[in-house]
Amino acid sequence: MRSLQDPKSLPDRSVLITFDDAYVNNLTHALPILQRFGMNAVLFVPTAFIGRCNEWDGCTELLMATNQLRQLLPTFELALHSHQHLNYKHQTVAVIEEDLTENITAFDTLNLPYIRAFAYPYGGRPKEAATKQAMQRAMQQLGIGLAFRIGNRLNRFPVNNRYELQRLDIRGTDTLTQFARKIRFGKLI
Repeated sequence: MRSLQDPKSLPDRSVLITFDDAYVNNLTHALPILQRFGMNAVLFVPTAFIGRCNEWDGCTELLMATNQLRQLLPTFELALHSHQHLNYKHQTVAVIEEDLTENITAFDTLNLPYIRAFAYPYGGRPKEAATKQAMQRAMQQLGIGLAFRIGNRLNRFPVNNRYELQRLDIRGTDTLTQFARKIRFGKLI
């Protein structure tokens, strides 16, 4: 992840594997597969829900507890995903800044190693330009160096805005053909 800040150090056609929300299945399923293939990934953690369930989705999945998150290291790097799993599209800059501060504080309090990169829950960011710029300034002041959204496009380097890095939305329902096409071309039409 740190190499995104220096894209010249990245091999051509590099891929960053990311997961959101800290589901227990990241530990039971993703970790062994990543280890088997000698790969690493980033897990974006909504810290208010550590050891609980995905309350934003009706508690259909369990989320990892602190000791389980530690078991992911060093295969996974942990990163920020909002404290309360808020959709920032609908929030004021003050609410966003408070939520990000709580996200960082929770990692520090739990003594969990993490990187100051952020993934927007739901891919949501303020639409109004001044609000988005104020949010990005707040992120910069909090030491957050990168932020990822779901744009379903491939990133080109150098990037124009390090707070607007795009990710591909890969689902368990994607066929192998769909997966390969997304990785090669980005958004499917």
